[in-house]
Amino acid sequence: HQQTWQEVCLVISKDEKTGCSKTLAINRPMAFKLSESLGRLVLLGASYQAEGFGPMVNSQESDGIETQNIVKFLSVFENECGVYVGGPDDMDKPAQMIHGIDGLEGAVEISPGTGIYQGGIEAAMNGILAGKYKPLDFRFFIGHTSYVGGELDDAVKMAKYQPVACSRPLVLKQCIQLPKPLWHEVLEFCGGELKERPRREKSLTD
Repeated sequence: HQQTWQEVCLVISKDEKTGCSKTLAINRPMAFKLSESLGRLVLLGASYQAEGFGPMVNSQESDGIETQNIVKFLSVFENECGVYVGGPDDMDKPAQMIHGIDGLEGAVEISPGTGIYQGGIEAAMNGILAGKYKPLDFRFFIGHTSYVGGELDDAVKMAKYQPVACSRPLVLKQCIQLPKPLWHEVLEFCGGELKERPRREKSLTD
């Protein structure tokens, strides 16, 4: 319960036939600057050395490609980079990048009409280097939460989660020194009974 307290999640995929879903917690900030080790984790994942990366190539060539990728990534995001813990599953895999840039090469809209996109890291780096984008136009999520067999729907029925309409500005907002927690802000936008929950919770903890 402590790990999911006031958690705001974005559903990035759902298969209606199998009931499998994936969500990202969007209000669990991890870092806003990159060290080299964190940059490697975000770009390549912790399992890079163990599992290999892409096709089998000469080890020296592979090391060179890896070094070039890391150097470029750090040159773009080292001083400003929104990194979040997206969930407990696949935390050893490369981070997932979320943004609101339509037409970014390699990016895919998470759901038609949302204006929220996933992927396109190479085009993002090139765009930032060209001055077209800013580093904080992008959010990186390490890990996610996977649900199988309708588990997410069951969690909703048990009132563990409350589905709300997807708000593009809130999803893309970096959680950096917000005047109020994102969980509070989302519920206030919902209005009605949901709007009163943060106040009731605060009265119980005072």
